[in-house]
Parts: sequence; structure tokens; C-alpha cells
Amino acid sequence: MDKIFLRFVSFLYPVLERTGVDTAQLSEILRIKLLMDNRRPKGMFATRKGANNGNKVQSPWMINFFMLLMGLFIGLVLTLNQMPYVGETFYFLIFMVLMSLTLISDFTTVLIDTRDQFILLPRPVNDRTIAVSRILHISIYVLRLALLQGLPALVIVGIIDGPLAVPVFFIQILEATFLSIFMVNIIYLLLMKAVSPQRFKDIISYFQIGFSVLIFAAYYLLPRMINVSVLGNISLLSHWWAYGLPPVWIAALNELLIHSGRSGLVTSLLAIIGIVFPLAGLWFVAKVLAPGFNRRLAVIATSDGNANTSVKIKKAGKFSLIEKLSNLVAPDPVENAGYRITWKLAARTREFKMKVYPAFAYVPIYFIYFAFAGKEDSLSGKWDKMQAGHGYVFLIYLSSFLLLAVLSNISMSEKYKSSWVYYALPVGDPGKILSGMYKAIITLYFFPYCLVLSVIIVSIWGPQAINDIILAFLACMIFGLIVALFMVKGLPFSKPVIVKQGGGKAVSSLLIMGLMGVAGFGHYMLMRWEMVIWISIVPALFITWLMFRYYKKQTWDNIEMADI
Repeated sequence: MDKIFLRFVSFLYPVLERTGVDTAQLSEILRIKLLMDNRRPKGMFATRKGANNGNKVQSPWMINFFMLLMGLFIGLVLTLNQMPYVGETFYFLIFMVLMSLTLISDFTTVLIDTRDQFILLPRPVNDRTIAVSRILHISIYVLRLALLQGLPALVIVGIIDGPLAVPVFFIQILEATFLSIFMVNIIYLLLMKAVSPQRFKDIISYFQIGFSVLIFAAYYLLPRMINVSVLGNISLLSHWWAYGLPPVWIAALNELLIHSGRSGLVTSLLAIIGIVFPLAGLWFVAKVLAPGFNRRLAVIATSDGNANTSVKIKKAGKFSLIEKLSNLVAPDPVENAGYRITWKLAARTREFKMKVYPAFAYVPIYFIYFAFAGKEDSLSGKWDKMQAGHGYVFLIYLSSFLLLAVLSNISMSEKYKSSWVYYALPVGDPGKILSGMYKAIITLYFFPYCLVLSVIIVSIWGPQAINDIILAFLACMIFGLIVALFMVKGLPFSKPVIVKQGGGKAVSSLLIMGLMGVAGFGHYMLMRWEMVIWISIVPALFITWLMFRYYKKQTWDNIEMADI
């Protein structure tokens, strides 16, 4: 398979030579990179190995089966063929989004990987050759997935439009793949030229977070808000904005060659744009953006991903939010230190933010998904039903997922070896560090998030929801303390990153989540009695205080036993 891809790339050599790329070096670099790819699991689908288990747990056949199954579900969109362009446009829209998601998840590590610089920099390999080799490397990587994902659609198109449409659709898959690649490439390379290495990494991280949230929201909410039967009757070319959509350019090739009787000059122009644009993108990247690529990689390699390179001198008497809050919330010196270190590291560590920040959006998306479930045809009917009910209490309980996401990652770090400082200092009560960590989580993430949700709830359902908000917030605090006691006993950012939980912790997690669901359902059943809710706040507050005092008394033995 790799030889086929390399032979296909060789057809581009005449064009690349004119841009200054050394094609002999390019061929050898690509061959070695593909060989290395075959010796390690794919980043998007691989599962990490256990600490004491060197066996691979992910089979290439399972990866292929997953891609084929996903391609089959996407291919069903092609049956929306009542109007020209519609079925293939929506198919390639979903296809390009998934390809872009693959690029975003893997492209950063491939494009700015500096490990091969130790081999290539001492040798006479120019910037254009290295930049193009990286682009073609990720292109081949994504093209493998694209062909697997597009195989079911090839069969569906052959059934709908006949056997002659199959080779045309194969060309369209290549167009969609290369358009996705070069669009993401151009954005990344422009950012590398325009911003500093630190800012580049931050922008990419936030872009990855935003894009993952967008995909999650589209997957859950669009089917609830869109009538699929209406999509099949849309006349795309009657809307001016459709002419600027790449999926429309790609679908135009099928209209031009297979349905030539209903195509015209506009269809021919759109089909030509779809073919020319990827080639023009390759020329633009190699000729304009590639120069200086090695220098930018060298700067990125020497920059620290989690700290600013410029050192700012703190002015005396300047207002500091963290100082005010830490002194107010955690007056004990050891607890204060745990509060500050958690706050600062959580705000600076990119890997932590990548895992936690999407949870901020997942909670309202889940709530809207369940709230809009029903048989009403209109969105206004679903909105009226939601506003008349009392489902808002589940919005606060769903926010416990945010608390779980933060607690699950707060003790993990790729630079965990720096945690020796906890054990070097004369700290006799590590529970105070843990209590400071928990207070920092609440004041930095959970309380502001619940405050925003509370304002939204009160503005929609009225002030009668205030007592429910308070009780649900305290129930989430108790839930967080249970998670911290039984599942998270590590000090802030002191453990190596792990993926798989042990069997005992997995069972504990399920039991705790089940307990939270029972509490939320019980709260919902008691909402008809307002006074009962107000009275329940008192024991909930006492339980929270009692559990926090117990959590604060954790010893070194408790922490060490949690690692066994």
C-alpha cells in the first residue's frame, strides 16, 4: 500500500521541482516516515499500553472495521438525491469535517514534530523539502483513512448512479481529502509565520477544544433541530453562499460527468475549481509558506509549552485575584500553598485544559439534547414544554460531570517528576494540600460555572428555582468530595498520565455516578414541596462541611495506599 502511495506522489514531482523541492530527498524522507508509521499504533485510534503490559490492545482490523462502519452511516446521506447536488454536498460536508477533525487531532504533532530535526538539520535539506514532506506525510496518513471511510459510499453511489459513477466518486474522495488537508495546512502555516511559538501552541490548543465541542454539538443537536425530509428538496444553487462551499465544488463533478443533461456552465466552473484548488494550495504552501519552516521549528522546539518566555516583574501593591481569594478561602499556610499551586498550574498547563475545557460545553449540550426530546414538530413547542417543566434541576446535576472531569485530571501531569517538592518539604498533613486543591477547583471552575447556569435558570424559570439551585449545588459538592475521597487522592499534578483505570476504580466510578443520578431524581420528586427543599439545604450543608473536614485529615499513608 505504501508503494502505491509513493508512486502516486511521484506524479507530483515535476510540479514540486519547479517550487524548489528536492524530489530525491523527499522520496526517501517519505519512505522512512511511512516505515515508522507502520511500526507504531495510529495516534487517533491507539490505546495506551498498561504500565506493566507491553502487548498491543488495538488491532488494525478493528480500526478498519470502525472506519468502514462509520463510512456506511455517512454514506446513507447520499440517498438524499431528489434535487441536484444535495446528497453529495451533505456527504462531502460530513466527510471533510471528519477529515479535518483527524487532521486537528494529529496534525499538530506531525507538523511541528522536532525529533527528526536532529537528523535532517545537519544535512543539506532545504525548508521547502521538509515542509512538503510533512504535508505529504499527513496527506498519505489521512488518505488511508479516507479510502476506508469512502468505500461504503462507493458501493452506494454505484447502486444509485450506476458503475460509471464509481471512478468519478473516487476522484471526488481524493478532492475532498486534499481540500481538507490544504485548508488546515494553510491555516497552521500562516499561524506559524504570524505569531510567536507560545501563542501558536495556545491558539492550536483552543482551536482543537472549540472544534471538538462543535463536532459534539453538531452530532447531538442537529438531528433534533433539522427535518431530514426537508433537506432532500433544497435547491442549493439558488442560494448565493452555496457557490463558496468546497463540498458543492466536489459534488459538481458528479453532476457534470454523470448527470450532464441537467448541468450547465456554472456546474462546469465549480467542477474545475474543485480540481484546481488543491493543486493551487500545494503550490502556495511550497512557494510562499515553506521558506523559513526549519527556523520556526527550531524556535518551537526550544520554547516551553506551558510558560511564557517573557518574565514580568510583579509590582508592589498591585491587585491580585488569586492572593485575595487564597487568603480568604484558605487561611491555613499549607492549605493556601495547595490552593495557589493548583490554581496556577491548572491555568497554565495546556494538556490539562485540553482535557477539561470541553466539559464546560458538554453540560449544556447534553441538557438541550434531553430537554428537546419529544414529538413536537416545532422548536417553539419544545421550548414551551421545557419552560413549563422543572427539568432545570438536572442542569445543575449535569454540571457534576465538569467536577468529575477536573478531579479526574487534576493529579495527572506529563511533568509529574517535579512533584518531589511535596515530599521534600516538612508537611505533616498532606490533607491540607488536598483541601486547598479542592477549594481551588471549586472557586476557579465549579462555582463560577454554576453561577452562570443559575443566572440563566432564574431568568428562564423565575426566582422559585433558587432553593433548588442551592440544594443541587451542595449535592454536587458532596459528590465531588466522594470522588476526591475514593478516586482522586493524588496531590496536584503529581502523577503520570494514565488512560485506563483499574477495575476497582471503574466500579467505584459507576457506583458514584449512579448515586448522583438517584440524588437528582429524588430532588426532582421533592420539588413539589418548596419548604422541604429549603429544609433539605441544612443537612446537605452539614454533610458537606463534615466530609470536607474528613477530607482535610488525609495522611501520607492514605495517599501512598491509593497508588498501590
